[in-house]
Amino acid sequence: MRHHTRLLSLLVVMGAQACGDPPVDDFRSEGGTAPDPTGVIEGAVLYAGPRPECEWEGERAVRIRGRVVLTLFVFDNPPPPTGSASTAENLLVMPASAFFPSLDDCMPQMPTAAQRRTPLIRSAEFQWPEIPLGRDYQIRGFFDYDEDFNPFFSVSNLPTAGDIAGGALVNPSDPSLGFRRIRFGTARQNPNGQVVTGVSVSLGAVVNTERPIFRMETLPLSSEQLLPTTPDAVMREEMLWGATRTRLVMYDRNVENAQTAALLGAMSEGLLSFDPANASAYAWYVRPVDANGDGVQDLHPILGRSAMIPWFFPATIMQRVRSPQELAAGIPAVILIPTVRPTQILSRDVFYPSIDIAVPSVGVLQTALDLRCRFPLIPPGNPAETLEAGGEVTAECSEIPTGYYAVNVLHGLAGGRPIGGEPCEMAAECGGMGVACIMGRCSDTRSESGFNIREGQFSSQAWTLPNPLGDPAQVDNPVTEQGNAALFIVHDPNPEGPTGRQGGRDGCATAPSAEGNRAVDYTDFRNFGEDADEVRDLCCAPIRHLCGLPLCGAGPVDPGDPGGLQLRLSPTEVVDGVPNCVPFEMPLFCCQPE
Repeated sequence: MRHHTRLLSLLVVMGAQACGDPPVDDFRSEGGTAPDPTGVIEGAVLYAGPRPECEWEGERAVRIRGRVVLTLFVFDNPPPPTGSASTAENLLVMPASAFFPSLDDCMPQMPTAAQRRTPLIRSAEFQWPEIPLGRDYQIRGFFDYDEDFNPFFSVSNLPTAGDIAGGALVNPSDPSLGFRRIRFGTARQNPNGQVVTGVSVSLGAVVNTERPIFRMETLPLSSEQLLPTTPDAVMREEMLWGATRTRLVMYDRNVENAQTAALLGAMSEGLLSFDPANASAYAWYVRPVDANGDGVQDLHPILGRSAMIPWFFPATIMQRVRSPQELAAGIPAVILIPTVRPTQILSRDVFYPSIDIAVPSVGVLQTALDLRCRFPLIPPGNPAETLEAGGEVTAECSEIPTGYYAVNVLHGLAGGRPIGGEPCEMAAECGGMGVACIMGRCSDTRSESGFNIREGQFSSQAWTLPNPLGDPAQVDNPVTEQGNAALFIVHDPNPEGPTGRQGGRDGCATAPSAEGNRAVDYTDFRNFGEDADEVRDLCCAPIRHLCGLPLCGAGPVDPGDPGGLQLRLSPTEVVDGVPNCVPFEMPLFCCQPE
């Protein structure tokens, strides 16, 4: 009996232990071994566009061409100009057959104009797995009408003319309300994952433009270049542009032109379909930038505060190229934000082949992904009011970091109404103000090409220098002006001198002002009010290990010309994340003693 009693007691104890909380391991992202839970987005894509193109054998359609491409971005960090994302967080591709199960949906081989204009409405459900939790997202997308999308090449990873663009919008009938915020809780809140259902993606805006494929003409920018102070707006603009004389040039429409032929030859390797002869689609369309979606044109991020200059597409962003050692050391990103010359657009808003842009001599330091962690670097010698940034922004008195800058141009329209080129006998037949009848064709008088696009929305198209078309490792016949030779250069005319407020250069502690020479009062996070300490910690933590390190030595821009233009070199060694030198000084507002 005692044996059975002891056995029963043991079983009771074991049962009590089994009913207790089991041991819990941490998720892999927290250092444990338990797999991280993920999210799933479920919904439907609505297509409202022209009938799809098909492949034909004689008079019989055999395959529908095209595919839907959905891209996922962190909601608060989409692509420029709204955010700074250079690539999508995730990608989902759906075949055309999911939307068009019948070959009866094919566009006829010889369609009429009415058949091309008549929309076809189809939908398909989707399930998007493996979404990291703990973030809010937005979905953008397009129907790749001509099947030239390739996510592995920067020259083919965005929509082209004829594709059908859209996204998951707050209200598809009112695109101005922007993209829907798709919320995912944390892994701790959702240990079994989370499914977000009912997400509707609408694709209905025909992309009117080609990607802005360009080559650049420019002069190097001095790291010490001062902003012009003349009150004459026209002279100020001329001085800004004259510092680098930068021009974005589209390719010749004549396919026998040597540069155009070389470009098309590189593209013939299957990287991109492109038609430079399409005068309506391939041109520079100047349009207002409204990055915050409030219906009001934004002021330029650099020149808007001081000179009230508005911001226009094509919007150009130049980002300093970081070496592998710099990336390993956490050297922060630096960008320049050029502007379309305002006087150009007084008489026209469509340009071909070239458009002038001015490069303001102010760098923007980005220490973390949070948009609050962007700080202007203003060269010493500028007026005190400029260095203080109006007391509204935390700024640093510093030369612009030298180096090579990649060039990204944002441009394009979707869902607009093309005008121009129609046969006419008088202007009244062309149906719009500013449109004339010239030599029997409607022609927009504000356009260098004669064509224009009314209404429409930004199509999120872009082109970047350098790109794979200029890389001999990726194409057999590289195009020189699309490769590393196209990088924008910032050089240092005085590499032996100190470089900024931390280095003690004249013009940082005191500077001229409207009241005479006076001490400069730097804001240093006061503009963030009650959140100042939190923002300082957030933005400065990634770069504090770089404070106080020596500057790297100088070297020539062109190794074949040792006495030519100079720039700061990159670190040669990184130990435990700390480099042996830095290519530019870190800001004093992060590196001053506590």
